[in-house]
Amino acid sequence: MPVFLWILLALAMAIPTAEVAAQQARPLSRAQTALRAEAERFMADYGAELRAGDRAAIARRYDRRGAWRVGHGDAVLESWDRIQATYAGAQWQPPAAFEWRDLAYEVAGPDAVVVVGRFAWTPAAGRPPMIFSYTGLLVRQDGQLRIRLEDESTGRN
Repeated sequence: MPVFLWILLALAMAIPTAEVAAQQARPLSRAQTALRAEAERFMADYGAELRAGDRAAIARRYDRRGAWRVGHGDAVLESWDRIQATYAGAQWQPPAAFEWRDLAYEVAGPDAVVVVGRFAWTPAAGRPPMIFSYTGLLVRQDGQLRIRLEDESTGRN
C-alpha cells in the first residue's frame, strides 16, 4: 500500500479517537457535578452501613421496583421485598471489614449514575479480604438515589 494511503488511514482512525477524547474531557455541568457528588456520598454511606451491618439501612438503598443482580452468569430482577428479606435473614452476614476501592462515577442521565470499581470484603477477623469488582446503576426515585442494578463479581487478589 502506498505511504499516502497509510497516512490517510491513520488520520481517519485518529479523528474518532480525538472526538472520544474531547467528549471525555468536557467538564460536567453544574447539575452533573452535583449528581456525581450525591452518588459519591451515597456510596460512602453505603460502605459505612455495610461495615456497621445495618441491615435495614442497606435494604433501603435499593430501588422499590426491585434491583437487577447480575454477574457470574446470572441476571435476576429481585423484588424489593426479596432484597429486604435477604438482608434481614440469617444467611447474610456483615463483613468484618469492608472497603471501596477505585470507584469511578459516570453520570448517565439527569437522574442516573453508573458506579464502577472494586471492593474488599473481609468475611471474618483474621481472614484475608475477598476482592470483588463492582458495577452499580443508581437512579433517582422519590427524590433519592437508589440501586437499580448491581454486579458484584469475585476477582483475583
